[in-house]
Amino acid sequence: MSRTASDQSLDGLADGSSVVVVSPERIDPDARVRDFDQLSASAQRLFVSEEETNPATAADLDPGDVVRFTDYYRVR
Repeated sequence: MSRTASDQSLDGLADGSSVVVVSPERIDPDARVRDFDQLSASAQRLFVSEEETNPATAADLDPGDVVRFTDYYRVR
């Protein structure tokens, strides 16, 4: 996915990314973690989209959710 950034860049992300890579040890124990295949088809499409779309607009994803895909990704 081209819209990712390392978790060290979470604050002040210049490229407007709405999904960022996060290391597992930095995931809040209370965060909702979802496997990619648990998402609806529309949320999966938004998540992997190369366009500047925000996956949080999908009914089953909220800002702060973490998606386990090829890595862990936090939805912003």
